[in-house]
Amino acid sequence: MKITDLVPWRGAGRHVAAGTDATDPVRALQLDVDRAFDRFWRMVLSPFAPVGALAPTQPVSVDVADNGKEITVTAELPGLSDTDVELSVGNGQLTIRGEKKSEREAEESGVLVRERVYGAIERIVPLPAGIDAGAAKASFDNGVLTIVIPKSAEAQAETKRIPVQAG
Repeated sequence: MKITDLVPWRGAGRHVAAGTDATDPVRALQLDVDRAFDRFWRMVLSPFAPVGALAPTQPVSVDVADNGKEITVTAELPGLSDTDVELSVGNGQLTIRGEKKSEREAEESGVLVRERVYGAIERIVPLPAGIDAGAAKASFDNGVLTIVIPKSAEAQAETKRIPVQAG
C-alpha cells in the first residue's frame, strides 16, 4: 500500500449531499477541516515544500503601538539574527526585510552531503505623519525585533483625546 492510497484526494467521497446549506455551522466546520487536511497533505507529499521560519506562507507577525510620544513596532523574526535584518523608513512607511542563507557540507559514511537553505521575508508597515525617522532606534533579542520611532513635537501636540459617552 502506498501513502497516496490513504490520502483523501479531491473528488473522491467529497460530494455535498443535495439540500446541504453551506451556511450551516456544522457544514462550515466540515469545510474548514477539509481545507486544513488538504493543505496538510499537499505539504507532506511535496518534497520541496518550504517549511520553517522563512516559509512564504508565514507572514511576519507585527505589533504596532502608539503611546502618543512614539510608535513602537515589534516583529517576530525566528531563525534570523540582527545581521540578517535590514530596516528602512521612508514615504510614510517602515520596511522590514530579512534574508537567511545557510549552507552545510559534510561527508557522512563516505557520502558527500550538501544542504542549502534560503529564505527571505519583507513586511511594510504604514506610519503616521509627524514621526522623527532620524531618531528611530532598533534592537534585536531572541528573534524579536523592536523598533521605536519617536513622534515630532508638533505631532505630539496635535494628539487629542476624545471622550466617549454612553448612550
